[in-house]
Amino acid sequence: MNRTAHSFALLSVSVLCMLVFSEYATARSAMPDPSQSASITLPLNTVVTLGIASHPYYPRHGIRRIHITGIVALIDDRISYATARSVGISTQIFGRIRRVYADTGDYVVKSQVLATVFSPDYIEAQQEYLQSIALEKISGSGPGSMRFSDQITNAALLKLKNLGVIDQDVEHLRTSRRIRRHLPIRSALNGYVIQKNAIAGQTVYTGDRLFTIGNTDWVRVNSEVYQQDILEVSLGQGMEIRIPDSHLRLSGQVIYISPMADPQTRTVLVRGLFKNEGLNLRPGMFVSVDILVPYKGKHLWVPRESVFLEKDRSVVFVQIDRNRFQMVPVHPGRTEEGWVPIRADLPPGTRIVDRNGFWVKAQFEKFRSRELGE
Repeated sequence: MNRTAHSFALLSVSVLCMLVFSEYATARSAMPDPSQSASITLPLNTVVTLGIASHPYYPRHGIRRIHITGIVALIDDRISYATARSVGISTQIFGRIRRVYADTGDYVVKSQVLATVFSPDYIEAQQEYLQSIALEKISGSGPGSMRFSDQITNAALLKLKNLGVIDQDVEHLRTSRRIRRHLPIRSALNGYVIQKNAIAGQTVYTGDRLFTIGNTDWVRVNSEVYQQDILEVSLGQGMEIRIPDSHLRLSGQVIYISPMADPQTRTVLVRGLFKNEGLNLRPGMFVSVDILVPYKGKHLWVPRESVFLEKDRSVVFVQIDRNRFQMVPVHPGRTEEGWVPIRADLPPGTRIVDRNGFWVKAQFEKFRSRELGE
């Protein structure tokens, strides 16, 4: 009996201990957790001394930036080649360069003379044009004769045009009747001499590119976007360029998205168009590019320093009154230019602590430690 009574007593003590521990655990779990509590109150002078501040925030549209690099390039229709153009056999010698008036890097305007070339084709074309004019004067006044003479004159004029002779030079030839020996090679647009292949005394063949002229008032930027981001990019979206070694930024837009992907780099070519204000962008320059992708819908955007990590979750601190604060769990998105989009059950205009919020976080941690007896 004594052994049985002893065993019963030990069992009773064990059950009692289990009940006590269960009640303690229940009571501990019921203690207020500051992360779930309504608020904490700080002395007003403490809030002022620590510089804790908040501002109201409202949902708004945001922008996600896809950061990539790009290369500045000329636009195709803003490049011109000053070429030796012949009206005869394409492989023949066109002539010999007499003088060169432009060098690499020079800014030239449309119709400016870049060089002069001694060209037998030019002399022959001038002679034919003058002969066609003389033929018009001696031709009869009948419709057939006039039509025939006009065709000859137009054919001679077309030869001059094909050689690059401008209307002003044609008019001078018609009025003065003086044949020039040297053909002026002129620029077809305003721009810079990007490449010069002309040297005085050089023999020129038909098709030789003597000058390359590029207009850089507008340029394009070629960028490579990774395939996981390309679905968010569309034509017309904004692009920004940061000029190297400066704080300057230029704005443009997406004008082309390649239908092909590079299997080696897993990227897609995206091209932007930019107005080259101040001529800060130079062809061949590497630049930092941001493609501005609008977020869908409106979000509450707060400064990055307003979001804190608490027990493996993100929280913000809401100022309820002058010295009352509440910890609110949030779901943050990707940080963009120092701002974070958050999802939370907060009404528009909620005042969120955005300066020295770490002091508020420290007070919550102190409150939790005191309440849990840690």
